[in-house]
Amino acid sequence: MKKRLIAALTLIAVCAALLFTGCAPQEQQPSATEPPLATADSAPAATGTVDFTAANDAVRTALEKLEAAHYSGVVYAEKDGKPVAVYADGKLSGGVPITIDTPMPIGSVSKQFCAAAVMLLQEQGKLSVNDTLGTYYPAYEAGKDITLHQMLANRSGIPNLDENTPLDEVTFDKTDEENTATLTEWLFAQPLLFEPDEKFSYSNFNFFLLSNIVEKVSGKRYIDFLRESFFTPLGMEHTGSVDELEASPEWAKGFSYEKPDFVPAGIMPGLCKGAGDIIATAADMTAWMNALRTGKSVPAESYKAMTTDYSQESDHYGYGLYVSFGGGVGHFGLTGHFTAADCINEKENLTIFMASNKGGQSAIVDRFGFLSIALRDKGEKE
Repeated sequence: MKKRLIAALTLIAVCAALLFTGCAPQEQQPSATEPPLATADSAPAATGTVDFTAANDAVRTALEKLEAAHYSGVVYAEKDGKPVAVYADGKLSGGVPITIDTPMPIGSVSKQFCAAAVMLLQEQGKLSVNDTLGTYYPAYEAGKDITLHQMLANRSGIPNLDENTPLDEVTFDKTDEENTATLTEWLFAQPLLFEPDEKFSYSNFNFFLLSNIVEKVSGKRYIDFLRESFFTPLGMEHTGSVDELEASPEWAKGFSYEKPDFVPAGIMPGLCKGAGDIIATAADMTAWMNALRTGKSVPAESYKAMTTDYSQESDHYGYGLYVSFGGGVGHFGLTGHFTAADCINEKENLTIFMASNKGGQSAIVDRFGFLSIALRDKGEKE
């Protein structure tokens, strides 16, 4: 009974976390030039401090505000392939100091990896975004009218996690496959919120199902497909899934995490796959953003599809990315008490990554907005 209560409380926290999304009002504009491709080794060595070396006046002020507020987390931004904002401070729950090399859960920022995986499989001729969900789940009647495109763009009508989701049946005692089967069975018994493509409605279940389709099509575990296709080729050695971290401490020995950082405000196996399951360092995320925008992870046409605005009437969402976000494209994420945000700004040749283990939704929204504006400031370095 106690275990079920803990599981239920855990999943309520996760449910609330996964409902979080963010969108800034600025619009993306294409860039005429392309910066050098960053690698996972391009970020500075661990410092645990604020580095003002490359900061202009506005960025210096933004970093000083973070420092004064005792912001616990990391900030790393590159412009034209060079660092322009570096911050790392605070401690994890186990007392381990946070450095610029500390991996953090990125929550819904994970969705762009799922979208890229689908686009890569389409490029390989193994699926199409025009396929229906029913192609992969023929017993799901409503799936015959829902396309992968609509799921990627959050326009499928598939409901999100809510108070009726059988979260008490999803536990740490069960495997990824068992939890996935439980959630899928429940989801397919629910009515759609609206007719497919009628409007935008954010749902983590879109990406939960898409990650399972990636597994069906590739014949590999979702995280293994991501690692083989993206993480390893890009040198992202400190990027993986929370499931892996829990299951294989040896694999994750380079990560400065202990179980209390994820439990009970953590993720049940399978629950957030595709939607909010990734952990990464600032360097790895910078490598990812630059690879994504320069055709090193998916072809240029696929990236164009990912950054097309399919919901101009409301949230300006592409495939796993908000396309009017911090002056470019990106996403916010929240998992338990961890928050994150990333942004690719083509016009400014700028990438930004922030992650924190404290502060909550409003804090990351406000701080990311202030910092992104500062990083687009034209002031000269002192």
